[in-house]
Amino acid sequence: MIYIRLFLTFLKIGFVGFGGGLAILPLIYQGVSRFTDITKEQFANFFGISQATPGPIAVNAATYVGFETAGVLGAACSTLGVILPSFLLVVVFTKILTENRDNRLVDGAFVGIRPVTLGMLLSGVWFIAEGALFVGTGHPDMLGVVGGVDLPVLGMALVSFGLSLWNKAGAITLIITMGVIGALVFS
Repeated sequence: MIYIRLFLTFLKIGFVGFGGGLAILPLIYQGVSRFTDITKEQFANFFGISQATPGPIAVNAATYVGFETAGVLGAACSTLGVILPSFLLVVVFTKILTENRDNRLVDGAFVGIRPVTLGMLLSGVWFIAEGALFVGTGHPDMLGVVGGVDLPVLGMALVSFGLSLWNKAGAITLIITMGVIGALVFS
């Protein structure tokens, strides 16, 4: 039954998707591709739009895929599947951490977890870069391609990175601005 498949697929993503939205993008893409024919470029577009909407990427993806696959009930099953593990883990770990806040093993475990989270985040960055920057996924006439990299898109990404790094612009402002620039330059 499609509702159970949606629930179980996103339950798995919720259980193994440590590190948050960007870190679990490849997992979300794998889950999404089981139910829809979506390219990496389309998924990169979806990710960009989901950044402008409230809520975490995993919840947005689950809701979107569930709705596209099986309507409102499919969206509910997917969303419940992806949030249930986080809810349960937060409840359990809050109790454990509260009781063991001065334990050196707990502190050491968190030191070990941080580099894994960084690696997963970098994997998510690479995943989005493949769909956004490289030949075959960019604008139709591929202006400014050097060595397989779409230079205008890379420039827009670097400007967005710089502005967000120095807190000069928020996510919604950047998405709208770059969307307008993309519409004017690449249409």
